[in-house]
Amino acid sequence: MSTEFERKHHNALNTFVREKWDVIPEEMEVKLKSLKAWGFDLISGLRDGKAAVFVAPREKGRSAGDVYEEEGETFEVQEVIKRLPRNERLTIQVTLQERRGVVQAFHHGPDGEPTLLFTLPAGELLLAYFKKHRLHHLIQAFHSSGLTTEFILKRGEEGLARDFDQLPPKMRRLLREAWATIRKEVDSGRFTLVYFGEDKDHKPRFVLSWLLPTIQLFHVDVAEKADKLLGAVAA
Repeated sequence: MSTEFERKHHNALNTFVREKWDVIPEEMEVKLKSLKAWGFDLISGLRDGKAAVFVAPREKGRSAGDVYEEEGETFEVQEVIKRLPRNERLTIQVTLQERRGVVQAFHHGPDGEPTLLFTLPAGELLLAYFKKHRLHHLIQAFHSSGLTTEFILKRGEEGLARDFDQLPPKMRRLLREAWATIRKEVDSGRFTLVYFGEDKDHKPRFVLSWLLPTIQLFHVDVAEKADKLLGAVAA
């Protein structure tokens, strides 16, 4: 191409986009095992002398009879909950606070009233969750997290983008499967791919970006599928 503008114009025409946006759910019910997967125990006990349900990091190994202080409050462990009663439930919400995404977890007791269990930056909780489940490709590609989480993966030097007819089977499959994930499993998202061909060692050169609803990534099957797709294209 004779000018930088012409190169950008060419690459813009050959940036492949798969996109769909429905309403991103504000709240999602989760199972007790999800809290454990994120590194928390759900505890019934006393909080400053009053009956309460709260969480503690699993690495602390809290057990019945433990009494401890945290941020000026006294906690007494009566039971580490192993099974959630049928008339109780757990939910999470993803919101924006102070210019970043946060995850809040709630316990809903028999009366339906919610008790806040924790508020954590979405990126912090996601990365810990990815690490625990060994989703290393999601960790590598993680870029930012708000109501949606963006993953960016780059390989090799950029150049002139190839048109669709020049995409190898691996790249076409990636487009197809990423689109299926957005359309059938999470209802919202945006996937873009620019492919520049192979380098001298026959390694693919590309840039991809994937936006997925943050709350949906807490479904472990969704996170595992996204990790597998990123791993396949990076191989």
